[in-house]
Amino acid sequence: MRNWLNAVSLFLFTLLLAPSAQAAADAATCLGCHGSMEGAVKVDQERFSKSVHGGMNDCTMCHLALKGAQHQGLSDARPDKTVADLAAAIAPKSRSNAVAQAACVNCHADTYQAYKASVHGQNVIVKKSSDGPVCTDCHGSPHYIQSKSSKESSVNHFSIVETCGKCHEEKFMSEKYGFSTHVMERYKESFHGRKLKVGHTGAPSCASCHGSHDVKSAKDPSSPVSSKNKITTCATCHKGATEKFVAAITHKPMHPIAHWTELALIVLTMSVFAFICIHVLLDIFADIRERLFRKGDKHE
Repeated sequence: MRNWLNAVSLFLFTLLLAPSAQAAADAATCLGCHGSMEGAVKVDQERFSKSVHGGMNDCTMCHLALKGAQHQGLSDARPDKTVADLAAAIAPKSRSNAVAQAACVNCHADTYQAYKASVHGQNVIVKKSSDGPVCTDCHGSPHYIQSKSSKESSVNHFSIVETCGKCHEEKFMSEKYGFSTHVMERYKESFHGRKLKVGHTGAPSCASCHGSHDVKSAKDPSSPVSSKNKITTCATCHKGATEKFVAAITHKPMHPIAHWTELALIVLTMSVFAFICIHVLLDIFADIRERLFRKGDKHE
Protein backbone atom coordinates (compact mmCIF):
# COMPACT_ATOMS: atom_id res chain seq x y z
CA MET A 1 0.00 0.00 0.00
CA ARG A 2 2.76 2.40 0.93
CA ASN A 3 4.68 1.65 -2.31
CA TRP A 4 1.53 2.34 -4.29
CA LEU A 5 1.06 5.72 -2.56
CA ASN A 6 4.69 6.61 -3.27
CA ALA A 7 4.23 5.77 -6.94
CA VAL A 8 1.10 7.94 -7.19
CA SER A 9 2.85 10.81 -5.39
CA LEU A 10 5.81 10.62 -7.76
CA PHE A 11 3.46 10.58 -10.76
CA LEU A 12 1.57 13.67 -9.53
CA PHE A 13 4.82 15.46 -8.73
CA THR A 14 6.02 14.80 -12.28
CA LEU A 15 2.79 16.15 -13.76
CA LEU A 16 2.82 19.30 -11.65
CA LEU A 17 6.50 20.24 -11.65
CA ALA A 18 8.12 18.66 -14.67
CA PRO A 19 7.97 21.18 -17.54
CA SER A 20 6.04 20.24 -20.63
CA ALA A 21 7.63 20.54 -24.07
CA GLN A 22 5.76 23.80 -24.71
CA ALA A 23 6.53 25.41 -21.34
CA ALA A 24 10.16 24.35 -21.22
CA ALA A 25 10.92 26.11 -24.48
CA ASP A 26 9.94 29.56 -23.26
CA ALA A 27 12.58 32.26 -22.83
CA ALA A 28 12.40 32.31 -19.03
CA THR A 29 13.16 28.60 -18.81
CA CYS A 30 16.02 28.78 -21.31
CA LEU A 31 17.53 31.86 -19.65
CA GLY A 32 17.38 30.06 -16.31
CA CYS A 33 20.32 27.98 -17.56
CA HIS A 34 21.91 30.08 -20.29
CA GLY A 35 21.90 33.22 -18.14
CA SER A 36 24.37 31.62 -15.73
CA MET A 37 26.62 29.96 -18.29
CA GLU A 38 29.92 31.23 -19.66
CA GLY A 39 31.27 31.68 -23.15
CA ALA A 40 29.31 31.67 -26.40
CA VAL A 41 26.27 29.94 -24.86
CA LYS A 42 25.75 32.64 -22.21
CA VAL A 43 22.81 35.00 -22.74
CA ASP A 44 22.64 38.12 -20.58
CA GLN A 45 19.04 38.34 -19.41
CA GLU A 46 19.00 42.12 -18.95
CA ARG A 47 20.49 42.86 -22.37
CA PHE A 48 18.19 40.33 -24.02
CA SER A 49 15.10 41.92 -22.45
CA LYS A 50 16.10 45.32 -23.92
CA SER A 51 16.71 43.96 -27.42
CA VAL A 52 14.23 43.99 -30.30
CA HIS A 53 13.78 40.25 -29.74
CA GLY A 54 13.26 40.61 -25.98
CA GLY A 55 9.50 40.23 -26.35
CA MET A 56 9.79 36.85 -28.05
CA ASN A 57 8.92 34.14 -25.57
CA ASP A 58 9.63 31.08 -27.70
CA CYS A 59 13.33 30.39 -28.22
CA THR A 60 12.60 27.51 -30.59
CA MET A 61 11.38 29.97 -33.22
CA CYS A 62 15.06 30.36 -34.06
CA HIS A 63 16.74 27.47 -32.24
CA LEU A 64 15.19 24.67 -34.25
CA ALA A 65 16.32 21.05 -33.97
CA LEU A 66 17.92 21.44 -30.55
CA LYS A 67 20.70 18.96 -29.86
CA GLY A 68 21.96 17.38 -26.66
CA ALA A 69 20.33 15.38 -23.89
CA GLN A 70 19.70 18.55 -21.88
CA HIS A 71 17.30 19.73 -24.59
CA GLN A 72 15.45 16.46 -25.02
CA GLY A 73 11.71 16.99 -25.04
CA LEU A 74 11.88 20.78 -25.23
CA SER A 75 10.68 20.99 -28.80
CA ASP A 76 9.85 18.74 -31.73
CA ALA A 77 10.19 21.62 -34.20
CA ARG A 78 12.28 21.01 -37.30
CA PRO A 79 13.46 23.50 -39.90
CA ASP A 80 11.30 23.65 -43.02
CA LYS A 81 12.80 23.43 -46.51
CA THR A 82 13.37 27.19 -46.80
CA VAL A 83 15.36 27.36 -43.56
CA ALA A 84 17.17 24.07 -44.22
CA ASP A 85 18.26 25.13 -47.71
CA LEU A 86 19.44 28.53 -46.48
CA ALA A 87 21.30 26.93 -43.56
CA ALA A 88 23.14 24.68 -45.98
CA ALA A 89 23.96 27.67 -48.19
CA ILE A 90 25.47 29.78 -45.39
CA ALA A 91 27.12 26.87 -43.56
CA PRO A 92 30.65 27.93 -44.64
CA LYS A 93 30.14 31.14 -42.65
CA SER A 94 27.81 30.00 -39.84
CA ARG A 95 29.45 26.78 -38.78
CA SER A 96 28.35 26.81 -35.15
CA ASN A 97 24.58 27.05 -35.69
CA ALA A 98 23.66 27.67 -39.30
CA VAL A 99 20.02 26.66 -38.70
CA ALA A 100 19.51 29.36 -36.05
CA GLN A 101 21.18 31.88 -38.35
CA ALA A 102 18.97 30.87 -41.27
CA ALA A 103 15.82 30.98 -39.11
CA CYS A 104 15.89 34.77 -39.47
CA VAL A 105 14.25 34.21 -42.86
CA ASN A 106 11.01 33.17 -41.14
CA CYS A 107 10.39 36.75 -40.00
CA HIS A 108 12.63 38.68 -42.39
CA ALA A 109 11.90 37.02 -45.73
CA ASP A 110 12.08 40.18 -47.84
CA THR A 111 15.36 41.21 -46.22
CA TYR A 112 16.88 37.81 -46.94
CA GLN A 113 15.82 37.99 -50.58
CA ALA A 114 17.63 41.31 -50.89
CA TYR A 115 20.67 39.91 -49.07
CA LYS A 116 20.87 36.79 -51.27
CA ALA A 117 21.05 39.00 -54.38
CA SER A 118 23.63 41.36 -52.87
CA VAL A 119 27.39 41.19 -53.31
CA HIS A 120 27.66 40.08 -49.67
CA GLY A 121 25.09 37.31 -50.05
CA GLN A 122 26.57 36.09 -53.32
CA ASN A 123 29.97 35.94 -51.68
CA VAL A 124 28.71 33.63 -48.94
CA ILE A 125 25.99 31.63 -50.71
CA VAL A 126 27.42 31.27 -54.21
CA LYS A 127 31.18 31.59 -53.73
CA LYS A 128 31.07 29.77 -50.35
CA SER A 129 33.44 32.34 -48.86
CA SER A 130 33.87 32.45 -45.09
CA ASP A 131 34.83 36.14 -45.04
CA GLY A 132 31.52 37.41 -46.39
CA PRO A 133 29.08 38.91 -43.86
CA VAL A 134 25.84 37.40 -42.59
CA CYS A 135 23.24 39.05 -40.34
CA THR A 136 25.19 38.78 -37.11
CA ASP A 137 28.37 40.32 -38.55
CA CYS A 138 26.57 43.66 -38.93
CA HIS A 139 23.72 43.52 -36.41
CA GLY A 140 25.53 41.62 -33.66
CA SER A 141 24.16 38.75 -31.61
CA PRO A 142 20.42 38.13 -32.23
CA HIS A 143 19.96 38.17 -28.44
CA TYR A 144 21.14 41.78 -28.16
CA ILE A 145 20.05 43.46 -31.41
CA GLN A 146 18.91 47.03 -30.88
CA SER A 147 16.69 49.13 -33.11
CA LYS A 148 18.79 51.13 -35.58
CA SER A 149 17.43 54.30 -33.97
CA SER A 150 19.25 53.34 -30.76
CA LYS A 151 22.77 54.69 -30.25
CA GLU A 152 23.74 51.23 -28.99
CA SER A 153 22.90 49.65 -32.34
CA SER A 154 25.82 48.68 -34.55
CA VAL A 155 23.80 49.79 -37.60
CA ASN A 156 22.80 53.16 -36.15
CA HIS A 157 23.37 56.04 -38.57
CA PHE A 158 26.39 57.18 -36.53
CA SER A 159 27.79 53.65 -35.99
CA ILE A 160 27.45 52.09 -39.43
CA VAL A 161 30.77 53.47 -40.70
CA GLU A 162 32.70 51.66 -37.95
CA THR A 163 30.66 48.49 -38.55
CA CYS A 164 31.44 48.47 -42.29
CA GLY A 165 35.04 49.38 -41.52
CA LYS A 166 35.58 46.14 -39.60
CA CYS A 167 35.90 44.41 -42.98
CA HIS A 168 36.54 47.20 -45.45
CA GLU A 169 39.57 48.55 -43.59
CA GLU A 170 41.27 45.15 -43.64
CA LYS A 171 44.19 45.14 -46.07
CA PHE A 172 43.77 41.49 -47.08
CA MET A 173 40.09 42.15 -47.88
CA SER A 174 40.90 45.09 -50.14
CA GLU A 175 43.59 43.08 -51.90
CA LYS A 176 41.33 40.05 -52.33
CA TYR A 177 38.26 41.91 -53.60
CA GLY A 178 39.89 44.90 -55.24
CA PHE A 179 38.23 47.78 -53.38
CA SER A 180 40.09 50.91 -52.32
CA THR A 181 42.41 50.71 -49.35
CA HIS A 182 41.79 52.99 -46.37
CA VAL A 183 38.23 53.52 -47.55
CA MET A 184 36.96 54.40 -44.07
CA GLU A 185 39.88 56.73 -43.47
CA ARG A 186 39.13 58.54 -46.72
CA TYR A 187 35.45 58.80 -45.82
CA LYS A 188 36.24 60.27 -42.41
CA GLU A 189 38.48 62.88 -44.03
CA SER A 190 35.71 63.88 -46.44
CA PHE A 191 33.12 66.60 -45.91
CA HIS A 192 30.47 63.91 -45.40
CA GLY A 193 32.53 62.12 -42.76
CA ARG A 194 33.30 65.30 -40.86
CA LYS A 195 29.64 66.29 -40.82
CA LEU A 196 28.71 62.86 -39.49
CA LYS A 197 31.39 63.08 -36.79
CA VAL A 198 29.92 66.29 -35.37
CA GLY A 199 26.47 64.67 -35.21
CA HIS A 200 24.76 65.99 -38.35
CA THR A 201 21.78 63.70 -38.95
CA GLY A 202 21.64 64.60 -42.64
CA ALA A 203 25.22 63.54 -43.34
CA PRO A 204 25.32 60.40 -45.52
CA SER A 205 26.86 57.23 -44.12
CA CYS A 206 27.84 54.08 -46.05
CA ALA A 207 24.27 52.78 -46.30
CA SER A 208 22.97 56.13 -47.57
CA CYS A 209 24.81 55.68 -50.88
CA HIS A 210 25.57 51.96 -51.15
CA GLY A 211 22.38 50.54 -49.64
CA SER A 212 22.16 48.11 -46.76
CA HIS A 213 20.96 44.55 -47.33
CA ASP A 214 21.05 44.90 -51.12
CA VAL A 215 24.61 46.22 -51.51
CA LYS A 216 25.86 45.73 -55.08
CA SER A 217 29.32 46.00 -56.59
CA ALA A 218 30.05 49.41 -58.10
CA LYS A 219 30.57 47.55 -61.39
CA ASP A 220 26.99 46.25 -61.28
CA PRO A 221 24.75 48.47 -63.48
CA SER A 222 21.98 48.25 -60.84
CA SER A 223 24.21 49.60 -58.06
CA PRO A 224 23.32 53.11 -56.83
CA VAL A 225 27.03 54.00 -57.07
CA SER A 226 27.60 52.61 -60.57
CA SER A 227 28.85 55.09 -63.15
CA LYS A 228 25.40 55.58 -64.67
CA ASN A 229 23.51 55.82 -61.35
CA LYS A 230 25.95 57.90 -59.31
CA ILE A 231 24.53 61.24 -60.47
CA THR A 232 20.99 60.16 -59.49
CA THR A 233 22.20 58.96 -56.09
CA CYS A 234 24.08 62.18 -55.36
CA ALA A 235 21.13 64.24 -56.62
CA THR A 236 18.95 62.97 -53.77
CA CYS A 237 20.87 65.43 -51.56
CA HIS A 238 22.67 67.63 -54.07
CA LYS A 239 20.13 68.90 -56.58
CA GLY A 240 21.62 69.54 -60.00
CA ALA A 241 24.59 67.20 -59.48
CA THR A 242 26.72 66.76 -62.61
CA GLU A 243 29.39 64.33 -63.78
CA LYS A 244 32.14 66.72 -62.66
CA PHE A 245 30.51 67.03 -59.25
CA VAL A 246 30.21 63.28 -58.60
CA ALA A 247 33.74 62.66 -59.91
CA ALA A 248 35.07 64.54 -56.88
CA ILE A 249 33.35 62.10 -54.49
CA THR A 250 35.61 59.09 -54.21
CA HIS A 251 37.17 56.71 -51.70
CA LYS A 252 40.46 56.59 -53.58
CA PRO A 253 43.58 57.75 -51.71
CA MET A 254 44.28 61.47 -51.99
CA HIS A 255 46.96 62.54 -54.49
CA PRO A 256 50.27 63.27 -52.69
CA ILE A 257 50.25 66.93 -53.83
CA ALA A 258 46.70 67.41 -52.53
CA HIS A 259 47.56 65.56 -49.33
CA TRP A 260 50.62 67.69 -48.49
CA THR A 261 48.85 70.87 -49.57
CA GLU A 262 46.01 70.09 -47.16
CA LEU A 263 48.50 69.45 -44.34
CA ALA A 264 50.33 72.69 -45.14
CA LEU A 265 47.08 74.67 -45.01
CA ILE A 266 46.18 73.06 -41.68
CA VAL A 267 49.62 73.94 -40.24
CA LEU A 268 49.38 77.48 -41.63
CA THR A 269 45.90 78.00 -40.18
CA MET A 270 46.91 76.67 -36.76
CA SER A 271 50.06 78.81 -36.81
CA VAL A 272 48.06 81.96 -37.55
CA PHE A 273 45.68 81.23 -34.67
CA ALA A 274 48.60 80.45 -32.36
CA PHE A 275 50.34 83.71 -33.36
CA ILE A 276 47.16 85.73 -32.72
CA CYS A 277 46.68 84.13 -29.29
CA ILE A 278 50.32 84.71 -28.30
CA HIS A 279 50.18 88.30 -29.58
CA VAL A 280 47.02 89.03 -27.55
CA LEU A 281 48.52 87.46 -24.41
CA LEU A 282 51.75 89.48 -24.78
CA ASP A 283 49.74 92.65 -25.33
CA ILE A 284 47.72 91.97 -22.17
CA PHE A 285 50.91 91.25 -20.24
CA ALA A 286 52.52 94.49 -21.48
CA ASP A 287 49.45 96.50 -20.54
CA ILE A 288 49.39 95.04 -17.02
CA ARG A 289 53.11 95.67 -16.56
CA GLU A 290 52.77 99.27 -17.73
CA ARG A 291 49.91 99.92 -15.31
CA LEU A 292 51.91 98.48 -12.41
CA PHE A 293 54.94 100.66 -13.25
CA ARG A 294 52.75 103.73 -13.44
CA LYS A 295 51.33 103.04 -10.00
CA GLY A 296 54.86 102.60 -8.68
CA ASP A 297 55.98 105.96 -10.10
CA LYS A 298 53.02 107.79 -8.55
CA HIS A 299 53.75 106.25 -5.13
CA GLU A 300 57.33 107.50 -5.21
